[in-house]
Amino acid sequence: MDVDYFFQGNAADFTENPLAMPVPGTYLEFSTAWQRFLAEVPAADRRDVVKGFAKAFAVPPQNDGDRERLSKAAAACVAWESSTSRLNLDENSQIQPNQKYALAAARISIHYMINGGFLGGAGEANRDNNYILDNADRLTDFPVHIVHGRYDRVCHLYQAEALVRALRGAGNSQVHYFITTAGHSSFEAETDTRLRAIMDNLPPADVSL
Repeated sequence: MDVDYFFQGNAADFTENPLAMPVPGTYLEFSTAWQRFLAEVPAADRRDVVKGFAKAFAVPPQNDGDRERLSKAAAACVAWESSTSRLNLDENSQIQPNQKYALAAARISIHYMINGGFLGGAGEANRDNNYILDNADRLTDFPVHIVHGRYDRVCHLYQAEALVRALRGAGNSQVHYFITTAGHSSFEAETDTRLRAIMDNLPPADVSL
């Protein structure tokens, strides 16, 4: 599962063996940032990190202690993604996201993850869906531009590869696929340049409708 690649990793085994490697994942390449992230995940929630965060964010805080725990959890989510998003970022730098932003961003992110992006349904039972890949035949009549960093460790390159193959296999002959020398962030130079070029070359919108 794509979300588990980024958020689960070796979390379930970390307490017994921080160097456990049960599955591939982002944790293998950002061990320092991963350790800081898991420090804010209660041991009882490490069997399913996303579910643990979803449970924590679903319960309104009742006191200052609850609010502090929630704030730390949200900051940990945002800091983990920030630490792994750029190709040339030092993971040892202490990222301190804005508290209000972190809480909003983490809530939204986890909410979508636990519901499978609300693609084809909602709820935890929908969490592992492949709705877009399974319905690629509905995306054949218009051009699709896909830009993905080769060194993206938040959303692995194979996700873009799978989408490109599904679209082309369904008959879309207007798939434009670009792999950049970048990580996850759209603000990295090569990805940013490519995205701007795509936007600049889009045909004018028809405002006569």
